Amino acid sequence: MIIILSAAVTSANDDGFIIRKNQRTLEQIDGIYKQMPSICYTPSPERWENLPCTKKLLTNGGTLRIVMLGDSVVNDTSRSCWNLLIEKRYPKCKIEKTTSVRGSTGCWWYKEPGRVKKFVLDHKPSLVMIGGISHRGDIDSIRDVIRQIRTISDADILLMTGAFGNVDPRDDGQWRRISKREHYGEYRKGLEELASETVAAFLDMEAAWAGYIRGSGKDLDCFKRDPIHANERGEQILGRILESYFSLPDPDAASSEEQAG
Repeated sequence: MIIILSAAVTSANDDGFIIRKNQRTLEQIDGIYKQMPSICYTPSPERWENLPCTKKLLTNGGTLRIVMLGDSVVNDTSRSCWNLLIEKRYPKCKIEKTTSVRGSTGCWWYKEPGRVKKFVLDHKPSLVMIGGISHRGDIDSIRDVIRQIRTISDADILLMTGAFGNVDPRDDGQWRRISKREHYGEYRKGLEELASETVAAFLDMEAAWAGYIRGSGKDLDCFKRDPIHANERGEQILGRILESYFSLPDPDAASSEEQAG
């Protein structure tokens, strides 16, 4: 079930939803985050190699059109309004975010005729973010959706592992599966391999989220509204991870370091 907090929602007439407006304000998300332990997440610097369009628009300005595709977990991630944090960091760049979601649904459903067009291509994306916990481990279907996008569009593509769901990262056995490469499941390994194969960017959202939970000193229920989904605090974990992921090094800081050296 998808919980919608904004009236700016279009039903896609086949049980999917297309959300075009922010569901929280910058003041609201900052107020929520102030109540939480700070997030410390350092993404790989190599991530920008497969995000050339995104990097150019953030750096030089323009309109960055983002489509977030997936399930209710992707909707929770979008509802964090992480894009407002990026706009604040890069005021020359306007972000238009479209959230295309359907409960408990992954690329095995979106790949069917007409759906990639309706949920992705019609919104003329610069960046497509594919995520959630509902892909059923079906790497081939994700590959098919990427193929359909690339046939029409030169948008950057970011593949994200899932977050929340039934995972409890406080359990040592589950944490090893999330954090140790030798214990990764087939889907986790396959998604990263698919990103490399298709020249897409990759974000291990599950490991980043789980690491925060492990170090927060808080009970998992503090960040969940039900057994599967994030509450407003859990949403901010995901949003602040994305803020870090899409933050380029501060050019003024880099210039100061060079002068000091």
